[in-house]
Amino acid sequence: MRVEDGKKAYESMEIPEKLSGMVNGLIEADKRKRTGKTLRFLYRRGAAAAACAVLFAVGLNTNAAFAQTASEIPVIGALARVLTIRSFQETEGDYQMNVEVPAVEAEKGEAFADRVNAEIEAIVDRYTAQAKEEFEAYKEAFFATGGTEEEWNGRQMDIVVDYEVCYQQDPVLSLELVTAKGWVAASEERHYYNLDLEKEKELTLADVLGDDWISICNAEIDRQIREQIAADPGLSYFGYGDNDLAELKFRTVDGETDFYLNAAGEAVVVFPEYAIAPGYMGYREFVIGKQG
Repeated sequence: MRVEDGKKAYESMEIPEKLSGMVNGLIEADKRKRTGKTLRFLYRRGAAAAACAVLFAVGLNTNAAFAQTASEIPVIGALARVLTIRSFQETEGDYQMNVEVPAVEAEKGEAFADRVNAEIEAIVDRYTAQAKEEFEAYKEAFFATGGTEEEWNGRQMDIVVDYEVCYQQDPVLSLELVTAKGWVAASEERHYYNLDLEKEKELTLADVLGDDWISICNAEIDRQIREQIAADPGLSYFGYGDNDLAELKFRTVDGETDFYLNAAGEAVVVFPEYAIAPGYMGYREFVIGKQG
């Protein structure tokens, strides 16, 4: 997604009015899992992205006091810096929240940075609103279908917003924003910003890898998938090995394929859950390299 289109796209999204199908399914799953265990959400990067590892534990400290800060994180050369503009941990009714919202402050291209920041704010606000909407619908349906206060037992939804600066080399910045929630199940979304602050543009895979970027990515991803499966039979990718879902097999990257730059400045291509592999495999990442 282009930065220019991001805020408009997120503001135009509609929160579903009826979530009954999803909610009822979650209630049934929950009834099978009434063990009283606290949900925990673990977000882990593999060795390929160790430079920007993050661990989230959803199951936050419910006694954490609200704290509003604007703390400086890393300084990026002379052109920009990344700030935490919203930071708090709190319990609010049925929600436990752990939020760190970033903003890019640029010495040049202030309007460009403002567009990026507006998109980030829109994503965070939309995600939080949708998460609360889902949980309220779930709670209402839980009691409507015979759930008791004892079974409910004060359960809450955990909402996490965090970010990581994956690469910083004046004038290029690669930033990852993660939004996550945990209740009956845990899920996350990742958003990437690969910015050339001097040229005031979002970098593409072609910018990093050159004109032959599609062939380079496709060959390397296919090679790594085969190598991973050979090394670990427990891994599964659609259409590879024993997985016969050939219609879902990875075919090619395109202009919408997510990526970030790691600490070495290499492009790391990212696929969300269920895109090329079963959900238990989580997000899948492939280090591709860099031009030259």
